[in-house]
Amino acid sequence: MHSALSDSSPVQAAATPGAAAERRVGLVLLLACVALVAAASVFLWQAREATLRQARQTSANLAESVLDHVEATLRESDAFMALVARTVQAPYEDGGGATQALRDEILRHVTERPALHDVYVYDARGALLVSSYAVARYETSARGRPFFERHRHSARDDLQLGTPYRTEPHGEWVVPLSRRLSRPDGSFAGVVVGALSVEHLQQYLARFELGPDAVLGLMSRDATVLVRRPFSEAAMGASLKDSAAYREHYGHAAAGTFTSTSPLDGVRRQYSFTHSTAYPVLVVVGLSREHLLASWQRSALLNAVAVAVVVAGLVLAGLYNHRMLRAQRHLTRELQGSHRRLAELKLAINEHAVVAVTDVRGRIVAVNERFCALSKFSPEELIGSPHSIVRSDRHPPEFFKEMWRTIARGGIWQGQIENRAKDGSTYWVDTTIVPFLDERGKPYQYIAVRTDITELRRIQQELEAAHEHLAHSNEELARLAAFDPLTGLANRRRFDEALDEAWRGMRREQQQPLSLLMLDVDRFKQFNDGYGHPAGDACLRRVAMALRGAVRRPGDLAARWGGEEFAVLLPHTDAAGARVVAEQVRRAVQALAIEHRQAPMGRVTVSVGLHTLPAGSDAPAAALVEGADRALYAAKHNGRNRVVALQDLPQEPPPAPGPEQAQATPARVEPLPA
Repeated sequence: MHSALSDSSPVQAAATPGAAAERRVGLVLLLACVALVAAASVFLWQAREATLRQARQTSANLAESVLDHVEATLRESDAFMALVARTVQAPYEDGGGATQALRDEILRHVTERPALHDVYVYDARGALLVSSYAVARYETSARGRPFFERHRHSARDDLQLGTPYRTEPHGEWVVPLSRRLSRPDGSFAGVVVGALSVEHLQQYLARFELGPDAVLGLMSRDATVLVRRPFSEAAMGASLKDSAAYREHYGHAAAGTFTSTSPLDGVRRQYSFTHSTAYPVLVVVGLSREHLLASWQRSALLNAVAVAVVVAGLVLAGLYNHRMLRAQRHLTRELQGSHRRLAELKLAINEHAVVAVTDVRGRIVAVNERFCALSKFSPEELIGSPHSIVRSDRHPPEFFKEMWRTIARGGIWQGQIENRAKDGSTYWVDTTIVPFLDERGKPYQYIAVRTDITELRRIQQELEAAHEHLAHSNEELARLAAFDPLTGLANRRRFDEALDEAWRGMRREQQQPLSLLMLDVDRFKQFNDGYGHPAGDACLRRVAMALRGAVRRPGDLAARWGGEEFAVLLPHTDAAGARVVAEQVRRAVQALAIEHRQAPMGRVTVSVGLHTLPAGSDAPAAALVEGADRALYAAKHNGRNRVVALQDLPQEPPPAPGPEQAQATPARVEPLPA
């Protein structure tokens, strides 16, 4: 190192120490071992506390994030249910009842918002007035339900959460959200209930990776379990009001963190919870204590082993020095060897690190060769100059003021700095500045040890650019959504993918048929011309809802083919089963009773064509579409509002297309009567 400081003088031979010197050496070694063990213990304890503190912050942030989502879901559901309540109350004031428009609004809302599983409106006797289903449901009476009895005996008009229960007939878990309906005189008129889907909330909670034995749950304010991840049948609706967690934490604070053993599964966890200020719910995040401290325990074990090794080494060194103190020659040789090792260490540091020493005024008093090579200044140019000679314009003045405040107090400063070389180029260094203190504890010099990280910074910038590009790509993928924005059904692109998958599956299994329904809204062009395009869009949405209600089997896919045409893919379904589904769809659309003055029946109807590829068929997927398309044309040609299968048709080709079909479905040429 180039320096204005002189090297220390050679070590002189020491006099042979006596027994007192040996005892002092032994005492120093003992104190060193004790200090090392104490320092290691303090360090490990601080690391443990830091691990738990970070886990507390992480779980608290997660609880807040989940609560925001739950509040948004409840707020949206509450607003819709309040709208339903006002809409229902208005007919009561006029002496009427629930309207078709109200049912349509409920159907539209439930379709567009999967968080609400069902919506029901009950009268004062508990009888079902209207629901999100067009046909009668099993939930025809609310009498005996806790939410019904609660509202019947309370005049409060606010959103209330009930105990989770299973709906009929499929047994889905839901959380009832309820509002009171009141007559003009304030008397009880009924209840509007929204069944919040537990499955929807479970899917949201499943997005978070929390580690083994972790729990993430939603509870009511009185500590009734509403949703829990991982899902537990026994936990649904369980009350924790008698638990120590409720008595000591949930019932007394708006938010907090504590450690406890779960009364449900016996796992000891660190819990973070936060109450909603808007709704009677709280979110609880529980992280396994064992999992949280697993990494720390491994590190603590390694550190303990290392400390034990060091202490053992110190003990052995003490025994060795005890012997060496008896011989001056051995001591001198050991000291000389220490000086050689110090020189080697100095050489190693000079080869690896960028080192500079400055006085308290910031003037350079010593630099090594790597400093000169990196800054492109000569030692003569650097020594005696202020260290700001290599300062760039990257960092604000406050950055350096804070650095000087730290080291002037005797503290160690660490950070990354961009410096400027003599030729104007810049470079980044990871810097540690350590003050040299005098006997009064005041700094008299500072040594800065740096590592060149210019290349690392460049790689980091490239990674950031790659991450940004990946984010743009993900946004593009999200934009290419697989669903039609008007109807909420699968779009043509998703249908094509599903058709290809189903056809390949049929070819692999060789024992399952594959059916396809093609639907067309009858006289839709006249409907658009007579009622306008907004009404036409509303008509398509309602037809899509009816289609979705009729096609419920897992694996089946309902899609919007284009315009007023729809398609239903039915894997593992023969021609007879496909005909049953087609008739259900046709009747469901007809049951909507959408007015259509230009139609013979005075309402909107659909024509359905179906085609089936039997098990073991070698026909391509395009043959399935072409066959269903031909059957659809035949249904339109033979009077509409009917179901026709390709196998029902004669072999001769149909007549030429008429003008209505040509205008309504420009994607195909279909001869329809005017």
